[in-house]
Amino acid sequence: MQKAKPSDGRQGIRHAIEIVVLTRKDDRYAGRSALDTDQIRGIILGGSHARGDATPYSDVDLACFVPDSFRPLRKRFLYREGHLISISLKTLAGVQQQLTDPYQALWIVPSFQQARVLLDKDGSMRQLKQLVEAFAWESLRTEAIEVAGSLLTGDAEFIHKLLGNSWKGNLSGVAYATTKLFDGATMAMALSHAVFITTDSLYYQEVEAVVGLGKAWTYYHRLLIGATTSAEDTSSVQARGKLALQLYRETARLLWPALNEERHSVVEQALRLIQQAL
Repeated sequence: MQKAKPSDGRQGIRHAIEIVVLTRKDDRYAGRSALDTDQIRGIILGGSHARGDATPYSDVDLACFVPDSFRPLRKRFLYREGHLISISLKTLAGVQQQLTDPYQALWIVPSFQQARVLLDKDGSMRQLKQLVEAFAWESLRTEAIEVAGSLLTGDAEFIHKLLGNSWKGNLSGVAYATTKLFDGATMAMALSHAVFITTDSLYYQEVEAVVGLGKAWTYYHRLLIGATTSAEDTSSVQARGKLALQLYRETARLLWPALNEERHSVVEQALRLIQQAL
């Protein structure tokens, strides 16, 4: 298969700007793509086209800001001249609320820092940029550790589900629990290490780099996503389930000093079950 020539991002940006400035009167697409309506306060371009590292397959991410009372805040997708256009509706109040949530903040701070303003009718996009630039992780650090510990404790339930479904021979249930344990471990490390995510394509890589490429946690994490290999079977559902148990164990070791007595008790019991299963 011939490899498509990578885009430098400028073509996608031009398409995005074209969509923004078209009016319903002269829109070639009969009003289906005209975004600059009376309800729109501002529009920003995000993602790879804003960062300048777009590929021929990158979509064009547009965020349209509407009044805080606007509902529903739905997301639309459409194609324009071969480009997938992602159009989300957001409010400044919504972004402010997300900045108080540790996990959401890890995603949206880099996203809005990288974003390019395409339209700013009332200065709200400038306000948004100032809001993000003024963000301080220290105000959320304690809560982030608390959430990470809560995730670890809550995932004890999926230890039981994984082992129970394995005992019953329900591979679908084992696969489901494996996925939940993997997601929980990744999220817990992102929170406890304050990993700001540049893009979802680099999420796993950035978390692994901060935890440490030589750590046992990263080894099991990479085995589960298939980024590294082992002489042992790591592809079957049962084998992946065991990897998830080992990943949980390593997550518990890293978070142990930050856990309170109640969480120590729950995690300790879960670790005993893992020890018996392995």
